Amino acid sequence: MSLEPQPLRDHGEGFFTWHAYDPACKAELWSTAYFGPEISVLFDPIPWPKGNQRPKDPVEIVRTNANHDRECEKLGQSFQARLCHQPIPFHAIPLPGAGEKETAYFHRPTGTLVVGDALIHLSPHPLMPLPETYCTDSTLLRTSLAHLLSLPIRRIFFAHGEPILQDGLNQIRKLLA
Repeated sequence: MSLEPQPLRDHGEGFFTWHAYDPACKAELWSTAYFGPEISVLFDPIPWPKGNQRPKDPVEIVRTNANHDRECEKLGQSFQARLCHQPIPFHAIPLPGAGEKETAYFHRPTGTLVVGDALIHLSPHPLMPLPETYCTDSTLLRTSLAHLLSLPIRRIFFAHGEPILQDGLNQIRKLLA
């Protein structure tokens, strides 16, 4: 992958994003980083932005689904990181019906949801579920997404699209109405 990603953007409370357009898949790829007091977690990482400081050890790398290999292996070696399916302090939430092994991650202390392909927020479109063409079962995905309504979601970070930085739960509620 030879992308030129944008620099890290700070969203507060330890969360950062970076992104780049990938002409191979004709989509904007987004990655989320959480830099906590005891761990750094990289979600669906694309190449690390040049000029940005490396994450502090220990580093865990999370793929939100089976399709998001992206730079996981390469950055894992570079940062001496381990691939992880249950990063602390996140709660893993399987989202069957989207892509294979689709999982969202909720950080309760900040009300932050990190999601892969199950939800997309690419301009000029509003928040939307993964298009039916790419779902393993679109009806099951809607049911899975409805389980998110029990969480106090304040903001949402995506593998494809700009973050929603406030009122995340109501955005999902509107989508599922």
